[in-house]
Amino acid sequence: MTAQPALSPDNWKTFETSLRGYVRRRVDTASADDVVGDIMLRLVQHQGALKAADKPLAWMRRVAANAIADHYRRRSVERRALADLKDECGETESADRSASDELASCLVPMIRELPAPYGEALLMTDIAGLTQAEAAKRLGLSLSGMKSRVQRGRAKLKQTVLRCCAVQVDRRGGVMDCEPRAGRRC
Repeated sequence: MTAQPALSPDNWKTFETSLRGYVRRRVDTASADDVVGDIMLRLVQHQGALKAADKPLAWMRRVAANAIADHYRRRSVERRALADLKDECGETESADRSASDELASCLVPMIRELPAPYGEALLMTDIAGLTQAEAAKRLGLSLSGMKSRVQRGRAKLKQTVLRCCAVQVDRRGGVMDCEPRAGRRC
């Protein structure tokens, strides 16, 4: 087994260009940059495994394929969660939507806009329904680390919602009314 030389900056640039084309052929244009960023992050986070790989390019392609599969899994979970929410609320017409329904329909896109660790934690626990322990195991985190991410993610989501919308709640915290702030839409 001969060790292959490390990738030079020029090779990385070539790989990134090739990677963008590979990803764009497999996901929608709006998501391509996010998926490429996720792949590059994974490569950096696991560079030890990359260096130890017998075939680094094949290993990187596997990472890319896994990231694309994860992207579609997340989207599927989001669509199911929104469909379930609509079914639960008996939503038929947008005029019949309650303040809670209206706010809930904005949450998944808002969660996706959060910094990656927090958005991912909320999508896994609050949207996909995983326990915090299951989510921590999948991400390779301690339970306390996952709990911190979820708590911080919820705080960041609350800030985002309150910047976007004027929300009135009852004494128990139930949403009574939700209006977009002037000039804003969720």
